[in-house]
Amino acid sequence: MMFHLVLFPLMFPYMVVGLMPDEYFRQKIEIITETRDSLSEPVDAAVPFLDQYEAIWNSAKTLSLIGMDAIGARNSDDVTKILKDLPERITTAYEALVENVRKCEESNTKEALKEATNNLAVYCISVINISRDVRVKPNDANSWRLMHDHAKTISEVANSIRQVLIQSGSGIQACIETIGTIARITENLETMQMLARDGTLESTGDPFPNHREDMSGAAKRLIGAARLLVNGAISSNQEQVKDAAMTAEKTISDLADAVESGVFSLSIDDVVTRSLLLNAGTDVAKALSNSLEFTMDAFMKFPNDASWDKLYSSVKELVIIVRSFLETVESF
Repeated sequence: MMFHLVLFPLMFPYMVVGLMPDEYFRQKIEIITETRDSLSEPVDAAVPFLDQYEAIWNSAKTLSLIGMDAIGARNSDDVTKILKDLPERITTAYEALVENVRKCEESNTKEALKEATNNLAVYCISVINISRDVRVKPNDANSWRLMHDHAKTISEVANSIRQVLIQSGSGIQACIETIGTIARITENLETMQMLARDGTLESTGDPFPNHREDMSGAAKRLIGAARLLVNGAISSNQEQVKDAAMTAEKTISDLADAVESGVFSLSIDDVVTRSLLLNAGTDVAKALSNSLEFTMDAFMKFPNDASWDKLYSSVKELVIIVRSFLETVESF
């Protein structure tokens, strides 16, 4: 007599469609819960916040990217693999984040990081649960909507952790503030250019040469400030970057003041010369802003990271633009 083995899909869903048993998801959720609860537990040797800056940044970035993968899973050709790997990826990344935050010495920054990391656990657990649901019911629109919303929150909270890092690094914060100053300077120069073209920008009538040295001196000092930015980034020294950013802020402000004074000294009818000078000053300000952006991006990255090439290129571009500015000033 021959016997036939018959499998009933409804009775053995995990065997049929290759899903993991519920125990697997429970284990991942338990790990995240226990990891979250360990946030306030002391470590053997705490280190300064800045020593953990890059590790926390990378952990948060990983979680943000995982969240984005989960958001796009439904429309991906690799949806099965993404959903299968999601619980393990989330758990591993969250464990790394908590470990890196715990290692920091106590500070207001650490408290902010702990709060965000604690909140993140809720959505990590939720996405793990939902990843199971959408594998069992791949056409359940409500589950996919929840997956999208909660995965989006994972990315947003992870990005907020990176914002805490940015705001807490004195050098990075100084770069941000200087970029804000440059934005205001650029806006003012562009407004002046519009008024100059319209012939409504007043003239003081004082000699232009009185302002030429101020413009040239500030432009030359700006190149030195840019080099200080690079040196600070290379040494991963927040204080050096802070000092360089503050020097750059003062110098670009001096240059902008000198450009404005030079423009006001020119005749109201000399529209072309005024526009050329304002354009040149604006170009210098924008180039400096780019160098500051790339300084923040390269800071605490490994030497072979592509962000360093972008930083070096931006400084070279700044030097070229400053030289062009000096030629423009000397030509009047």
